[in-house]
Amino acid sequence: MKPKIVSWNVRGLNVLSKRLQVRNLLREWKADIVCLQETKLKTITTSIVRSVWSCTHVEWVYLAANGASGGVLVMWDQRVVEKKEEFIGAFTVACSFMSV
Repeated sequence: MKPKIVSWNVRGLNVLSKRLQVRNLLREWKADIVCLQETKLKTITTSIVRSVWSCTHVEWVYLAANGASGGVLVMWDQRVVEKKEEFIGAFTVACSFMSV
């Protein structure tokens, strides 16, 4: 099975209504790996991840925003893929995955 990947510049996830909008679209798109850019969040918590993606088997890595810009969140369904490696740089998040 080939995983379905969504990459999206969300232009901020600070507002709950925006997170719900993203959540509804991710549910519709049935993604296995989700990459969100420009989250503008300094910290990502379990509750934020759950508010963005309804997948109950989600794992994630993130790069915090710098002030009011940037921020990257990569999430995946651990029933579909397993993260083998990750690299978090000054401006990037890179992960390699293997199908489960």
